[in-house]
This record gives sequence, C-alpha cells and structure tokens, in this order.
Amino acid sequence: EGFERAADAAALHAMLGLGGPSDDNVYCTDWSSHGECASNPAYMLSSCELSCAVHACVSAIADRELRVLRLLAEQAGRAIDYASLGLGYRHPGERLTYREAAHPSFRQGASVQRSQASLASLRELCAQFADGTEADATRALADAFVREIGAGSDRHGTLEGVLSALEAELLMPLRAFNERVSDLLQPGSRVDRSLLPADKVSEVVSTITAHVLDGSFKQWRYSNPVGRRQLEGLADWQIQLWSEASSTQVGPLRVHEDEDNELGFFWATKIGGPSHGFDYEGHCLLPLLANARHKVVLISDPSYPHHPVGRAHFRLLWTAEEMKPLLWLEEIHRDGRAEVDTGPWRKAVLTHVARKGAAMGVMLSCSAEWHHDVSALSQEAGGSVSSRSDRILLRPSNGVVEASDYLSGKHDWVQLEDEIAEPGGRAVYEPPPSAQRREL
Repeated sequence: EGFERAADAAALHAMLGLGGPSDDNVYCTDWSSHGECASNPAYMLSSCELSCAVHACVSAIADRELRVLRLLAEQAGRAIDYASLGLGYRHPGERLTYREAAHPSFRQGASVQRSQASLASLRELCAQFADGTEADATRALADAFVREIGAGSDRHGTLEGVLSALEAELLMPLRAFNERVSDLLQPGSRVDRSLLPADKVSEVVSTITAHVLDGSFKQWRYSNPVGRRQLEGLADWQIQLWSEASSTQVGPLRVHEDEDNELGFFWATKIGGPSHGFDYEGHCLLPLLANARHKVVLISDPSYPHHPVGRAHFRLLWTAEEMKPLLWLEEIHRDGRAEVDTGPWRKAVLTHVARKGAAMGVMLSCSAEWHHDVSALSQEAGGSVSSRSDRILLRPSNGVVEASDYLSGKHDWVQLEDEIAEPGGRAVYEPPPSAQRREL
C-alpha cells in the first residue's frame, strides 16, 4: 500500500521512548537467528527491554495497523485533556501550534498526565500484539482510538475509518466534541443557551463521530434526509458536481474544496482565528460538518507547506422568491501564522468558484465589494454580473444551528425550521448557458 514500514517503526519507537532503530537497545543481536528471545516471546517480554517487545509488535502487525499505531501514539501522546480543561478561547488558534504541542494547553498537568497514560496504554498494547495475547490488532486499535477521543464504549470503528481520521489529525477535534459536548456553546455566544436543544446537539456530535469512525462521513453528509432536503431542486448531476472535492490550480496556488473525504473540514475554521474552532464556540462548526449545503474553499500555498493557508465558507443556497440555486461565497481568511502573499487569493478563489458555478449552471453570489473583481472575471469567462439583494431561503440545518456574519446579523442561531435571510446587496455572477455541465 505504499506505507513505509521502516519510517513508521522508527517513529513508533521514538514516541514510546525507546529511541530509533539504529539504537543498540532496539534489536537484540540474537533476534533474527537464534537465542531464546527469537523463539520464546514470554521470555522476551519478561526478561528483555521493552524495545524488543515493540520490535516484535511491529513484526506482528500489518502495514495499515502499524500506521494506525504510529499515528495514535503521535497524537494521543501529545494531546490536550479536554475532559479536564474544557473548551474555550485559551486553546491554540492555529493548526501548526497543535502539531508542535508546546502551547500551555499541552503543558497543563492534566494534559501531560493523560498523554503519558495514553502512551503507557499503547506500550501495553504493543506487548499484547508481540506475545499474541491480543490477536485482533484491527479491533484493538480501533477501540483504542475510540477510547482516546472519549466516545462511548458502544462506539466501534473500522480500521479504514480510524486511519483516515488519524491521517486528518482528528484525535483532538473528536475528543473536544465528545468529551465536552456540553461546552460547545461558549459563554458570550449570541445564541440564547436556553434555546439550544442539548439533546439534538449531543445527537449530531454522536452521529458525526460514528460516520467518521466507520469511514462514511462524506457519504452521510449528502445522503441523510436533512441534507437531501437542502439540495432538493438540483438535478442529480448538479448534486454530484456540488459534492465533488473540486480543485483548481492557479499559478502556484491550489484552490480546493478540501479532499475527497472532507475530513479537513474539522480544521478549516482554525484558519483565520480560533472562533468557530472545534474547541472554541464549537457549535458554530457543526453546520459545516453536518450540512450538505455547506463546504469550504481552501487555499494551499507551497510557500507554507504545513497545511491549507486560506479558507472561505462556501454554500449552496436558494433564492426565496424564484427558488433558484446559487453558490454563496464568504470572505477569505488567512492562517494566523502564515506569512504569505495574499494578493492573488481573491482572483484565484473567484476563478475556482465561478468555474464550479458555470459547470453546475448556478449563479455565484459574492460580497458587493468584489463587484469589480467578478466583472473582470466575467469578461474572461463570459456571463454577466449584476448587483442583487435576493432574500435567501435557509432550509433547516442538520447541525442544529447556523452560523454566518454575512447571511444574518445574528452571527449564530438555532435553525431547525425554514427561514428567510435578508443579507442585502451582493455581486452576483450568472454564467453563460453554454458552460453548463463542463468538466471540473
């Protein structure tokens, strides 16, 4: 499968405190040819360094299981203990800061102790794989991930689902949601806490978690009844295009709607500040995760290779009077740690979303301040641009709430019924009819 076992094994040894594969204590000189260790795992585990047990563990499990074990050690071994610390603005604001694990949230005693306990548990799991007392590595690793994110003991994952979640660095987002679901609505939010149905919020968190664990997150987003209702009125081919993780290369910039599994959505709102992040005002992230009508446009810049550097909310909505679909684009935000040139961003993003709108045969609605930029694009691609003040129909949110500074002055609100928004004037691009169903 292309996994590099040597790199995974070396990283696993390092995370479990055993050094790298070149260290003398990692491989017993008698391991591969003779000696009691080679033929008697019980002797090895009782009489030799744990590094031998880890070596035996690596030899006992398959490539994907090794990759899961490595990533689980890396993420659980340096994580925030949300169960103790709760959610709030004090947590990091940028994704790279989470990877570095040097922020005060990681250095708090509770986080340190929990991370050490997680590594100890994984060392024990390694020993069980090595001596054969745990024969089902796939199940054991999936269950270990479920425990680490604080999900219920009745939750189960597939190896593919757990691997995808770990590759998307979802241990901390899922832990924040599952361990402190009651904290998702932070004090200071504009939502009246008494109006927020706690049971529905818990249900949507549980449902999101379940579909991440079994690898069906994206499929669920577009196939659940609420999501289908949000897209009702589109032809099947339009729904297919909307749900596609479209990507456009504009010079060195890659403008894309995350990747095929859409798991990057969990981190998207950490681009541009901690607001609406999974561990700060997390209820505002639920609409993006749960609604078929809601996506993000991301910008990846090779000068900042760590992760996508720009983000704009992107929705498929309906005009209230004419019931016409339109693509709704919001402002572009830059990651707080990325010192990059944002000058080309607006044109790059508009190129991408206008192309998508043209392929779908759907209008594109942008900020009125972007009228000149949209007009310049229409001169190249055809179509027309006008200033419009459409009222917008919001069908019920599958994420319990809706959140937008541009659809409504309410910022975030419970949205369980059809609702009409009056956002004011916008620059609207209508693609030429001949552009419909163009390949993206």
